[in-house]
Amino acid sequence: MTDQEQFRFVSLLARELGHGNISLPSLPDVVSRVRDLLEKDSCDFDQVGRIVTVDPILVSQLFVFANSAYYNQTGKRTDSLEIAIGRLGFELVRNTAMSLAVKQLMLGEKHKEIAPQLRSIWARSMKLSALAFAIADRQKDINAETAYMCGLFYDVGQLYILTKAKDFPSFLGDTDSLQAVLDEWRGPTSKSIVEAWKFPDAVCSSMEPAEHFDDLSNYAPTLSDVIYVADLVLSSSNNKPLDYDEIPSCERLGISEESMPEITQAYETKLHSTQQSLAAAS
Repeated sequence: MTDQEQFRFVSLLARELGHGNISLPSLPDVVSRVRDLLEKDSCDFDQVGRIVTVDPILVSQLFVFANSAYYNQTGKRTDSLEIAIGRLGFELVRNTAMSLAVKQLMLGEKHKEIAPQLRSIWARSMKLSALAFAIADRQKDINAETAYMCGLFYDVGQLYILTKAKDFPSFLGDTDSLQAVLDEWRGPTSKSIVEAWKFPDAVCSSMEPAEHFDDLSNYAPTLSDVIYVADLVLSSSNNKPLDYDEIPSCERLGISEESMPEITQAYETKLHSTQQSLAAAS
């Protein structure tokens, strides 16, 4: 790919982001309705149940989760949607809907030309979500399910970039140039998409975590810290080990080399449970 073609592609991407012209599909109606309902001060199992029943795939997923070993430690199965929702909790219902929506976006039939890249992104999104959950679950003031959702959205910008790159065949074939653009533009693109989906500021900010904190360590940890560390851990898993003492976010989160085995075990348990449940509902 020539420098001129790469410049043309990046200029197009910058222009679309600058104008908020994101052409990824909107969140499915059921997902938006679940999100909006759970943002209200009061809602009940029956209200959530009435919304999710319009999507049989989501309903089947909720039953799979509710009856899995991870969420059903008593071993008592249920075929009641209200009980399933009560067992999982509203935020897990929301995240289940989000997981299915993002999976559909990434693995849809219309993206056959870039299917290998999207499968890789989806696999990493699952890992990042599970690791964010495991890290946040140790924090008093950070919701682990919200951290899971942030991990799920983190690489959605790469999906957008790849769908745009389909119109530039020489770009798709230039692995190094494509990866450079993915690395540079993933954050702002993911943030623009999540903003378009009308998620809270803290969720949107976590798409570009390094842009929203400095080297000070005298304030409480945030979702951005969680996602930043989760991404670092995943990215370094096959490279040089991290020096946790030198990372301010790790200090804020209380993460050290000694605490990582416990976090890793929680991550592997969450990832295995999620992967099994998604496969069972496919």
